[in-house]
Amino acid sequence: MFMTLRFIVISMEEDLDVYRIDEGYCKACLDLQGGREQRFYRFPNGLGASLISAPRLGKAPSWMVIALRFDGEEYEPVTIPGILNGSAGDWRRSVEALLMIKDRPHF
Repeated sequence: MFMTLRFIVISMEEDLDVYRIDEGYCKACLDLQGGREQRFYRFPNGLGASLISAPRLGKAPSWMVIALRFDGEEYEPVTIPGILNGSAGDWRRSVEALLMIKDRPHF
């Protein structure tokens, strides 16, 4: 007897969309050219992140990551080992940073 197993593969990005709390254009970046996008993520451990895109002509945008600590509806930047706030990388590296933040124990 043969059994066929079917798996549904969910991409890391789709999995993280559950934690996305805001999206839109970076209000602080409106005077900059290129229409930067800002994404906020909030995880059950009380941490989160702000990602800001940096468009590049003819290439995929890079993303700047800033780790955040939430206290109610307020948040502030926080230092997390392995995450360099303000560092930019491609989308894959940004997702890796988000997963590191998400997997940290509750502060």
